[in-house]
Amino acid sequence: MTDLEKSMVENMGLTEDNFRKPKVTEIDRIKANVDFLAMLNGVELNEVSGDE
Repeated sequence: MTDLEKSMVENMGLTEDNFRKPKVTEIDRIKANVDFLAMLNGVELNEVSGDE
């Protein structure tokens, strides 16, 4: 970031972390694909906890 950008960010109360892209894991991608395909096919997915 340039000095001007840094001063603007500080004045708005933000940090550089607000502008970093989040890390996406392979599990996140698989879940997103499953959710998308379920939506396309009209399937309702129920959340399953690991306690069962």
